[in-house]
Amino acid sequence: MQSKIRVFKLDEVKRGTSKRTGNPYEIHTAQAALIDEAGNIDTVGVLDIPPELRGKVTPGDFTGTFAMKTNFQNGRIESVLTGLTPIKAVGARG
Repeated sequence: MQSKIRVFKLDEVKRGTSKRTGNPYEIHTAQAALIDEAGNIDTVGVLDIPPELRGKVTPGDFTGTFAMKTNFQNGRIESVLTGLTPIKAVGARG
């Protein structure tokens, strides 16, 4: 499953220690929008950034790849970001 995503900004990393396990954790998120086929903003929200993509996400337009996975906290099946490919702006060089 793929969607066009516009990342506006990265949020401050939330750090803590799990009350259940005592293990440290980090939560990385970004303010982002889903972009429709016409190039308009469809919806705005918070995008969870998985560990393998941390440090690779910057503001800009991307094609996001998603997979369906079970949320370990509540058992719900949810889409999870698995990849981001930058979209070059029309007329951009490089």
